Amino acid sequence: MKFKKFFNECREKEVFKNLSIYVVTSWVLIQVFSAIWEPLGLPKITITFVLLVLLAGFPLYGFFLWKFQLQPMESKKPILDKKGNPIPGAYLKSSFQRMYYTSLSIIGLISICTVLLIIKTNFFQVPAGGSFETKFQMEGDDKIAILKFDNNTTEEKFNVVGKMAVDWIMHGITQNKVGQVISPKIIDDYSNVLKKSILPSSETNELNVLTEYLKPSKIINGNFYLKNNRLLFQCSITDAKMNNTLISFKPVECDSNDPLECIEALKQRILGYLVTEDEKIDILQETPPNFEAYQYLDEAKSQYGNNDEYLKLLNKSIAADSTYVDPKLDRLDYYYNEGDFKIADSLLQILSKDIGTNKRQINLLNYYEALLQGNNRNIYNYLQKDYNIIPFDIYANSSMMVIALQFVNKPQDIDTIFNEINMQGLDLENCVQCGYRYYSKAMADIELQRYDDVIDLLAPLVKTNGTRLLIEALVRAYIRSGNSVAADDLLVDLRLRTANTLWKDICLFAGKEFLLMGSKKKADYYFDQLIETLNDASGEDELSSTKIFASALLFKEDYAQSEKVLKELIQLSPDMINQTALLAIVYHKNGKTQKAQELVTKLDGLRTDYQYGSIDYALAQYYAAIKDENNTIKHLIKAIASGHRYRANKFRNDPLLIAYSKSESFDRIMRFWH
Repeated sequence: MKFKKFFNECREKEVFKNLSIYVVTSWVLIQVFSAIWEPLGLPKITITFVLLVLLAGFPLYGFFLWKFQLQPMESKKPILDKKGNPIPGAYLKSSFQRMYYTSLSIIGLISICTVLLIIKTNFFQVPAGGSFETKFQMEGDDKIAILKFDNNTTEEKFNVVGKMAVDWIMHGITQNKVGQVISPKIIDDYSNVLKKSILPSSETNELNVLTEYLKPSKIINGNFYLKNNRLLFQCSITDAKMNNTLISFKPVECDSNDPLECIEALKQRILGYLVTEDEKIDILQETPPNFEAYQYLDEAKSQYGNNDEYLKLLNKSIAADSTYVDPKLDRLDYYYNEGDFKIADSLLQILSKDIGTNKRQINLLNYYEALLQGNNRNIYNYLQKDYNIIPFDIYANSSMMVIALQFVNKPQDIDTIFNEINMQGLDLENCVQCGYRYYSKAMADIELQRYDDVIDLLAPLVKTNGTRLLIEALVRAYIRSGNSVAADDLLVDLRLRTANTLWKDICLFAGKEFLLMGSKKKADYYFDQLIETLNDASGEDELSSTKIFASALLFKEDYAQSEKVLKELIQLSPDMINQTALLAIVYHKNGKTQKAQELVTKLDGLRTDYQYGSIDYALAQYYAAIKDENNTIKHLIKAIASGHRYRANKFRNDPLLIAYSKSESFDRIMRFWH
């Protein structure tokens, strides 16, 4: 049956009329529930359930329409047996019936897909790691907001006490897995004047940001004041709209020189309300730290990024209270990030002797042990456990993004992690972790070939916050999207308004990007600029400039001059792994194969602990340059198995490996930790 004839027959049999009745009725029901769900006290998700039922019911309605209205109107032609006699109860399907069922099947398939999409969007989210959690775990009873504790003592020295109270209560809630905590810092990031939301009318829009966007089920708020040199704490828990007090705790009193006595008692009372009676209290810090130690740690966090002062304050905190675990973990983390792996390993061994049965402490020790061992899969798994407790913490969130992208190469995980924190209104100049989050997000989108998204995200940021990492990501997005003019303009602007060393780094990066895109002529344009500028490498950061000069010469294929510069570098520092590998490549290109092999042997002899595959990666670069595929892949596998990271200039982003980057063997390397 032709479609036009089927369409006319549907109109004659009032199929469209009956289907329209269902659609109009469904629309009216949705509008009614949209208007009455709040007055009736129904959850907002009720509207979603109604929509799901109506969508699922549409193909069923179409089936019953056929069964009870259309089928009786059909003329039945019996099916005959071999002798020509009609078979009882067996009838041929009419062309209209076949067309109707085909259309009904298509409608049913669309309805099922729509229902599944709505269920996934509204009830499930995929956390890093791939396992599903229902959003009922993320909303409702799982989210608890903590407001700032007001200092009513009139003395500024007690301001830190309010922050201590929030931190201590927050740690107790997260460590007992009572819920996911929305801290005052997170609330401030979304609405800078949240405390004003208790005021009437015009100020209530800030409260709406909390209740409509962050959606906690409970809000903890409190204050403290001074009486006869004694601190008195008051605290209550309200519902999400702060219009109903769920519980108001009895005031807690302690000496003003020992506020943690009050804070610990208050925390226990809050946990007693939030958890069931038989749940075990399992917090990160078993006993309250010394007040002075807490103050030093609080000061250290405010100095993050100022390395000397940060480390100094951490050491003071540990000296003030040797049982305080938090500054010890932060110090270990500091040395690891600085590349002082031996010191970090020594601190880990010392710290492991002080850890008892606390589950989160044990998990964090396992995480750092995996970091120092270069076991990227375990790094990912252990950090994910800790991250799932506090996904709104910007430090944990940023770390999870880096681990997912650079350690296990899962760019598809980044969106879910990034979207946990709303970045609107955050001051990037005073937020180191914010820059890392934007960089990881951009690099993940580039790996997923979402170049326009990266440009939309970073172009405005680079104008006001042009860090090297963000500029690199934007340059890569421009070049890989084919917009070389925008990349050129950005480099010109960068040369005019920033330090010369930054321009050199980005210029070399851009040249390599054009090589990866197969544009040798465009790459040479940037290498020529560098070579012209760097012929005199004296002045600012001479060693760094000379390294860039050597790389530009090598990628420009000026092997004679590159050999000269690299030899000078190796004489200055014989243990430079990357430059030794490049010199071996240049020797081979210049026909000095024996010298090249001697350097390969030297590279192999530079192996020490905590190198995380850097030697094998350098050897892979050499073998790729001399077109030895077997050794290239072999050493890349060794490198990734030893913990080498999928950095922005490594593996598929390395021009030296481009010849093999599309092979199945290379795919396995990129999926090694999956």
